[in-house]
Amino acid sequence: MTWTRITDPETVTGLLPAWLGRRMVGLRGSFGLLLTTGDVMKLTSIAAAHQSSEGVILLDVLLDHAGVPDGIDQAWQYKHFLGAPVPGATLATVNLAQIVAAVEFTVVEMAQNPGDVTVLFNDEIEPDQSEAGTAEAVGQAAG
Repeated sequence: MTWTRITDPETVTGLLPAWLGRRMVGLRGSFGLLLTTGDVMKLTSIAAAHQSSEGVILLDVLLDHAGVPDGIDQAWQYKHFLGAPVPGATLATVNLAQIVAAVEFTVVEMAQNPGDVTVLFNDEIEPDQSEAGTAEAVGQAAG
């Protein structure tokens, strides 16, 4: 099996369902990925994707801090919210097939484009040219 690393935001967005790509690739915010385990992985951005020759897609993400987000609905409060395992360890990779749904924890006006640089996984630094996408409050199931 061979892997292709994709860092172009438009190409990564094309691999992902619905708003998952438009809102999370290259932008900074507060997002959650509901995993097949029932846990929620908290992240601030998707930095890149890896696509295998067999169609498997992995996402390089920047983790947020762990814990229940402020103001979250009571129905979500009993979930286990995964984040950076230790301070500063914010890089992770997740298999797209393990994601059931994506949600945004930040009001759209608060999500911001970092504007200066996006630090990618292999220590590359590239200018961030993305712009805020369409505002959508609820994620779509990734399937």
